[in-house]
Amino acid sequence: MVSRIIKHIAYNRYFPLNFEVEKMQPNILLMCKLLFLLLLVNGFLGYISDPFIPFIKPIDVVITYPNIFKTAIKGLFLASGLLLLFNVNPRTMAIVLGSSLIVMLLASKPMFRNHLFICGCAFLLAGLSNKKNLPWLLYMQLSLVYFGAATNKVFEPDWWSGQFMHNWLVNSQENQFYLSVSGLLPEMWFAKILSWTSMFIEFTIAILLLIRKKHLLAVWAIILFHSLLYSMTLFRFGHFFEDIVIILLIFLIWPAHKSEVCINKSAQPFFRPIVRLFFLNSKIEFGQDQSTSSNYWLKLKSGDRILFNKEALAFLLKFTPNFYVLLFFLDQLIRFLFNGTLMHSIQISLMWLCIIFFMPIEFHRKKSKKLVIDAQ
Repeated sequence: MVSRIIKHIAYNRYFPLNFEVEKMQPNILLMCKLLFLLLLVNGFLGYISDPFIPFIKPIDVVITYPNIFKTAIKGLFLASGLLLLFNVNPRTMAIVLGSSLIVMLLASKPMFRNHLFICGCAFLLAGLSNKKNLPWLLYMQLSLVYFGAATNKVFEPDWWSGQFMHNWLVNSQENQFYLSVSGLLPEMWFAKILSWTSMFIEFTIAILLLIRKKHLLAVWAIILFHSLLYSMTLFRFGHFFEDIVIILLIFLIWPAHKSEVCINKSAQPFFRPIVRLFFLNSKIEFGQDQSTSSNYWLKLKSGDRILFNKEALAFLLKFTPNFYVLLFFLDQLIRFLFNGTLMHSIQISLMWLCIIFFMPIEFHRKKSKKLVIDAQ
């Protein structure tokens, strides 16, 4: 009875953790909700102010009416974001969110931040996407982000000489990792290697993002590139790192049909209800495991694919919105409880655990084949 009530709530149209809506792909809606929550917890509402040295001169007109602009943008941003969370016209609300964010940035040059503009464009383009087609506008936006980043560096002599990287890591960050490694190499070599590698990777990512068959490679290049950068510098560039990770959800195309999940009869009794509750809003259905094999505790069938144990769990988590919501709030909890080097150490450890777990490399190919034979 309780499970039926919980399931009814989970699939209620206005339940925030329900991502199966008529007009928006689940991964795009998940991206929008997490980006909105990210902006809230980073105090974006407090940054909204009346126009000051706007990019567009006509916006100066509202200066004669103090607080009108600020109140209107805050109201639009907060109202559209909350309605989006509760699945009320999500595409329209995403457009309003993105528009209000972009207008706020255009109204004040000192407030302009690249990562905030990227978020605004992501909201706007997500609202323009639909459920039937791939979100190519979002793919192109992300490609432009990396193409722009690489182009800015290519025309700067300080990037070719390594001077920019050296000054940033030594004078600004006092980065011990850089100081230790650069001390073992001839002067500026390590700075040049880092600079040239960054430009090459960013140009490569920009190209790969425009090729449908290379999206998986592009996603992993982005994840590893920014993860290595964060691990080395302990710096996230505002919340740019989180923005990019959340936006990568656009490449996660949800399965068209439900997957069948079987839990081995030998599994602990408490394991089944936990799994059923956590994956309640995922596109799966639980079947009866008739096998007597004890080689696996979890089996998943999706189309022609049969996965076991770690591979099955990775597939389930990858297409489960609750998993990304959990990671988001876990990251915020770590920020709340810790600070400084300890905070970064915990976050980096968690980040690399996730990367290793989901990395698409089959370390146990022979074992997986044996499991398939046993299951048959």
